[in-house]
Amino acid sequence: MEGAIAVEPETTTQAVCYRHPSRETAVSCANCERPICTDCMVYTPVGIKCPDCARLPRSAIVRLRPDRAARAILAAFLVGGGMGVGIVILQDVGLFFALILGWLIGIGMGEAVLTASGRYRAPTTGWIAVGGCIWAYAVPYLLYYGANFGAVARSAGLVWVVLGAGVACYVAYNRVQ
Repeated sequence: MEGAIAVEPETTTQAVCYRHPSRETAVSCANCERPICTDCMVYTPVGIKCPDCARLPRSAIVRLRPDRAARAILAAFLVGGGMGVGIVILQDVGLFFALILGWLIGIGMGEAVLTASGRYRAPTTGWIAVGGCIWAYAVPYLLYYGANFGAVARSAGLVWVVLGAGVACYVAYNRVQ
């Protein structure tokens, strides 16, 4: 046979796991390409990774940044003040309306704080929203009665106002969780 070329059979070397040298494998990490065995594989949305590459980096931990916390506090203060003026305007509508108004204030405050914080959901933003609701209910009494809290305590609708404020705080806190 002329033109025939002799080919030596290829010898294949199987890779071994970098953590378990006694185990052969054909799988490698999608990130660092080190060979890994089935016990070391970590399934991730972007492929199979080794345990070292699959760990979350510190940057993946989400925290409320100080600038967004300041924006959330400012939003709670401003929106709470606006809602407080609305309470002054609507205070003669009825006492039962205070509960419905509390629910609406809680929703509005929760959304305002969520938007200002960059949609960050945690107890921190929940307490900012609660503070905004308390401010919303404090504003009308500071405007209407001044600093005379004795007059506030003697007002007939105080129970309904406290219940409305409680509803607002509950709804706002749970809205941002």
